[in-house]
Amino acid sequence: MEIYVVRHGETESGKNKIIADIKEPLNTNGIQQAKNIGKELCELNIDVVYYSPIERAEHTLKLFNLNDKIPTIVDERLKERNMGIYENVKFDALDWEKFWGYDSEQSYSELESMKSVYKRVSNFLEELKLKEKNKKVLLKYLYILTWRYGKQKGQFV
Repeated sequence: MEIYVVRHGETESGKNKIIADIKEPLNTNGIQQAKNIGKELCELNIDVVYYSPIERAEHTLKLFNLNDKIPTIVDERLKERNMGIYENVKFDALDWEKFWGYDSEQSYSELESMKSVYKRVSNFLEELKLKEKNKKVLLKYLYILTWRYGKQKGQFV
C-alpha cells in the first residue's frame, strides 16, 4: 500500500497564525493551493481517498478535481483535533510544545488530548492496512498524520 497524506489549503486564521475553528473555509490562496496539488495527485493513479468530515477538507478534495470514479470515504477518525476553547487563539499565546505534546492534557485539560487523537488515528491506520492492501491511498487532512508519520511524500518515516 502506498499512502499519500495531504492537508487542506490555507485559511485566513492559519495565515495569521490563529487556531482556526472547524468551519473556517479556505482563503483564495488555499483554493489555488488545492488546485495546484490536485494536478500532481491526478498523476498518481490514486485508488481510494479517505478524508475528514470537516468542511474545508471536503472543499479541498473537490478542488483536487480527481477522477469521479475514485471512491471517496469520510472517516470521523481523520477529523482534526477538537481545539475547544482554543479556537481563534493566536499561536504565540500557547506553549506550542505542550499544546501539541503527547501529554498535553496535563497543561490543556479543556482540549482533546494528543493521546486520544493518536489512538483514533492509529486504529484507523491499522484497519486501513488490512482493508486497502496493494492500493494507492490518499488520506485527506488530519495534521496528526504528518506529525506522527513524517512529511515525506508517499512514505511513512
